Amino acid sequence: MPLEAPNLDDRRFKDLFEELRSLIPRYAPEWTDHNLSDPGITMMQLFSYLGEIILFRLNRVPERNYIKFLQLIGVEQKAAAPARAEVTFTLVSPAPPTVYIPQGTQISAQVEPPPPSAISTPMLPPEPEEPVIFETDEPLIAIGAALAAIQVFDGKTFTEYTQANQVPDQFYPAFGDEPANGNALYLGFASDHPFPVAEVNLFVRVFVDATNAPDHRCDVADNQVLPAAIVAWEYWDGSDWGKLNLLKDETRSLTQTGHVYFLSPKAGISKRVIAPVTRSLYWIRCHLVNAQYEMPPVLDAVLTNTVRVTAVTTLKDEVLGSSNGQPNQVFRLRKAPIFAKPLRPVEERLRAQATRVSTPNEAEQALLDQKLQEQEFAKGFWLEVDEGDGAKPWEEVADFFNSDASDRHYLLNRTTGDVTFGDGRQGQIPLAGLNNIAVRYYRYGGGAKGNVGINTITNLQSPIPEVERTTNYWFAEGGADEESIQKTKARAPKELKARDRAVTLEDFAVLAEQTPGVRIKRAYALPLYNPQFPDFPTPGAVTVVVLPESKAPNPLPTEVTLQAVCAHLNQHRLLTTEVFVAPPKYVQVKIEATVVARPSANPAAVQTQIQIALNAYLNPLTGGESGLGWGLGEEVIYSEVFRRILTVDGVQRVDELLIHVEGQQQPPCSSAQIPAGYLVFSDGHDITVLLLTTV
Repeated sequence: MPLEAPNLDDRRFKDLFEELRSLIPRYAPEWTDHNLSDPGITMMQLFSYLGEIILFRLNRVPERNYIKFLQLIGVEQKAAAPARAEVTFTLVSPAPPTVYIPQGTQISAQVEPPPPSAISTPMLPPEPEEPVIFETDEPLIAIGAALAAIQVFDGKTFTEYTQANQVPDQFYPAFGDEPANGNALYLGFASDHPFPVAEVNLFVRVFVDATNAPDHRCDVADNQVLPAAIVAWEYWDGSDWGKLNLLKDETRSLTQTGHVYFLSPKAGISKRVIAPVTRSLYWIRCHLVNAQYEMPPVLDAVLTNTVRVTAVTTLKDEVLGSSNGQPNQVFRLRKAPIFAKPLRPVEERLRAQATRVSTPNEAEQALLDQKLQEQEFAKGFWLEVDEGDGAKPWEEVADFFNSDASDRHYLLNRTTGDVTFGDGRQGQIPLAGLNNIAVRYYRYGGGAKGNVGINTITNLQSPIPEVERTTNYWFAEGGADEESIQKTKARAPKELKARDRAVTLEDFAVLAEQTPGVRIKRAYALPLYNPQFPDFPTPGAVTVVVLPESKAPNPLPTEVTLQAVCAHLNQHRLLTTEVFVAPPKYVQVKIEATVVARPSANPAAVQTQIQIALNAYLNPLTGGESGLGWGLGEEVIYSEVFRRILTVDGVQRVDELLIHVEGQQQPPCSSAQIPAGYLVFSDGHDITVLLLTTV
């Protein structure tokens, strides 16, 4: 059963005072004045007040014991997660051939102040929120050549989609409606200079219908799955199409959102006219070599000079302190939570230790230190210890169980910023020294306030003369606040029961919610369900439906979230279990009601409060009768909807109530049946509020 902190004494000030006053006739019958003006009554009130404070602190003892127990078994609050976005840099006109945007370039986004609350002073405007700082995740070489034209060759004709590429939420087929070998996506660049010889970074946003997002099978790592088609990136050299030096394709042949990196040729790209575009442009194309798409790829946009940004701040060269040579030393960073990439898999570390047959010589150790430094820097956290022969990098590990006395290992608590060293048997103890432990580089930050809106990440903290402006054409996503202690306490018994392996359906749901790097609010595990054969039970198959933490009325996970959950579950599933990760399926529920309000009520306010109450009840994350989220296939009960409306302040009665599911009106006075495997959501209701008139 779950651990619950007992309430040792629930008496409050009023209870203590009444109990004391009730004892007066027994112990002091001559005391007859029990009014509040009596000095003795005043003293009893004082003792009752002090007694309530003592009882409050007494009841804090079980909670402290609970928290200490969680720390003992290694259960910590989930750290705040930072938001991410894609930011586009617009260069000045006339634009130079290239502009270097260094990694870590900071851009701030102003956060809108929260709406005034009922208890706020109406005369004072709300204070503006502090801006959220975003940093670029990688260096960017912005090119002056502007993407001026986009057209698609479908095997027969060219169709221009330049306008659709510039307007949000307008989509176009990457290779036509029926992709075939030889079809191509053409990108035309305009520039007064020769096309720059540099690394070119193209951001490709692929449109995916979230309601029909592909499911992920978790028995194969995503990077081991072959692309759905083979494409070739080429350029026009003046007489023929030459092959570009492709560095990396995150889009997997334009099937998922990501970046495409390639080097432009040293020989240069030549201009030409490709109708229907009448301008002479520098042309690059994505040529379809082998078409094997199950679904034709559809694009939302292709952008240049765009880079990923994360709502974190970088600190460098922070001295943690001095080692005293004692075991199990703990140092705390000035800022937290820490944002760093996950550790490499335990299997790789064990394999590396198993192959260590002898102590490396000085040259080999220097090479190992360089590789370790590169690994730690790429991870986002770089710690060094100076033991008298110069600062050397140390390696973060998940625990000291596989560390010996010579391993330069440490533990990092990303939530608190604590750095823990070994005891000399498991993990080396840093030699004593003065300020010899330092972190050369780390990033911190996170929180839901980083989920800023469109066109808000616009303020360069360090102006770059060649950059005119910056903006984000899509919302920043993924930011989440630190997990509350109440949620941590509720999660702890489930983690103990799961024991870090997925066997039962509850294990799959719990482990999916614990996926590092993403915030999963709710997860459902469906037994014997294979998305490829939905109508037939499949032995050994489990499909996990995940809902991210989101403010949207129908939260839907991104492709990156599905991949992260799939990779996490694949590490914990049994060998004989076939696991799939899928987005939720929704049906929209709308309530139509006619409500009569009391004469003293404001009809507009009553209507607004009813909308809020119904949206909260039908919210898939926090709705339902328990307020913990909606269940798969859970019906919308007519009487419960009626009760929610009737409890709104100012409502006198409900004259009419109808439930609509996907636009279909349900019979009067009947609950709405929801298909199995579906969740409900609402996005507005038809509420008519009439004012009660008195005769």
